[in-house]
This record gives sequence, structure tokens and C-alpha cells, in this order.
Amino acid sequence: MNYILQSEHWAHSDPTSITNLILDHLSITAIAMLIGLAIAFPIGIFASRHARFYLPVITLAGILYTIPSLAAMALLIPFTGLTRTTVILPMVLYAQVVLIRNIVAAIQSVDVLLIEVGRAMGMSSIQLQREIILPLALPVIVAGIRVATVTTIGIATIAPLFGVQDLGYLIFQGFNTSYHDQVLAGVIMVSLLAVVIDLLLLGVQRLLSRGRRIGAIA
Repeated sequence: MNYILQSEHWAHSDPTSITNLILDHLSITAIAMLIGLAIAFPIGIFASRHARFYLPVITLAGILYTIPSLAAMALLIPFTGLTRTTVILPMVLYAQVVLIRNIVAAIQSVDVLLIEVGRAMGMSSIQLQREIILPLALPVIVAGIRVATVTTIGIATIAPLFGVQDLGYLIFQGFNTSYHDQVLAGVIMVSLLAVVIDLLLLGVQRLLSRGRRIGAIA
């Protein structure tokens, strides 16, 4: 805790300060999640419409998820070098299994009668998705985003091993120098960041649900 409480470790001018490392960690996580969602949404919507494709898609996503993150990033080094791409690409792939599963489950949980009412009103498929299905499915989708985001924050901790600075720097640098307060500071800050982001997304989920009972599919 002494490391966290020392003001010099929060200086904006120091690229390895806690402040800058938090911003770096958030940046990596946000980029990975945005790309992950951009991939998972169309796949999830397609799989929810064509059930026969769901099992192959989720199986492939599950296989990719079983690859150790350290090994996946190491395999990318000859192609992408020690860059953010090496760190972000595996995180995008790992998020797919949770995101796709939740998107499909969320869409399938929408009451069929509501969809039929929309069709009776003359809505097109796009209008049904935009006006009925996605708004009702969104709380469950956000539940999946919560799980994927917290997981991504944890995986991002190993980024310093591949030349990308974030809060994991405190842990690895502390180990290298036997500075235990720095290691503890890194662990605390990563955990705190994950908890804060999870609570923020939980607030969004509850706001969207507006009293509807939902369950996280993870």
C-alpha cells in the first residue's frame, strides 16, 4: 500500500506512473472489447437466425479460448512483433466465446409474440432487430460484456512481457527488482480496476433491464 500512497507514483509526467498505466490498461481493454463486439455481434445475430451454424461457431470460439494467452501472444511475435497488436488480437479472440453465447441467448430469449406483433405491424427484419429484438436483448448482452471485459482486464496484465505497458508493469517490475510493495500495488490496482468496471457495467445492465429479470449467460 505504501507504493500506492506515494504521490510521485501518480505523476502524469512519468510514463510508468500508476495514472498512465491505468490509462494504458483501459485503452488496451477498450480496443480489444470494441473489436470483439464488432466481430461477435454479426456472428451472434447470424447464428441466432440459423441455428445449425451456432454449434460450429461456438465450438471454434471455445477451442480458441482454450489456447493459453501467453502462448498465443508468443506465437504472434514473428508476425506482429512486440506491439499492441500482439496483445490485443488474442484478447479479441478470447472474448468471442462469451460474447457470441450471450448475444445468441439474448436474442433467443425475446418473446416470439412480440416479434409477431412487430411483423403484423409491417416491420421489416431490420426494423424488428432495431426496434424490438435488440432493445429487449440488450440487458443480457451487457451481462456478457461484463464477463468478457473483466476477463480481458485480467489477460491484459501480461502485456508488459510483450513490450506493452499497463498495470502489469508494476507486477513484473516489482518481481524483477524484488520490490514487493510494487508487486502488491499492481495486484491491487488491477483488481480494483476490474471491480470498478464491472460495477459500472452492472449499473448499465440494471438501467437497461428496467425491472426485467435477466440472467448473465457466461
